[in-house]
Amino acid sequence: MGTTDIISLVKNNLLYFQMWTEVELLQDVLPWKGNNLNLLKGRPPHKLSNDAEDTGGDKGPSPIQQPEFILPINMSQYKENFLTLECLSRIFTQLGDSTTERILLAIINDDGTIVYYFVYKGVRKPKRN
Repeated sequence: MGTTDIISLVKNNLLYFQMWTEVELLQDVLPWKGNNLNLLKGRPPHKLSNDAEDTGGDKGPSPIQQPEFILPINMSQYKENFLTLECLSRIFTQLGDSTTERILLAIINDDGTIVYYFVYKGVRKPKRN
């Protein structure tokens, strides 16, 4: 599965299945280990986390969600130690936005399924249940 296929698959999943809006491919490309990493940016339909500090005490979803950054990668890249701390640090540096505390990692399996994981900038305190 090529880079363009991965990006299209994640973008379509976010737009048509997850109901995100304003999903777009960022122009900046990060060269990494012979590949180019592309980031997507979009707005989810609701808050993606139930952290107490993220909710601010509100019970309902905010009408305007902050944009999230998404890094689509293939499962084979994930397994081959392709995604390292140095790589993630470069991604956060490239974003250049000091308010960006996390990105959404989109891992695509060979059968087309996608799983999403948060990757935080720095160490983060675990959530309370």
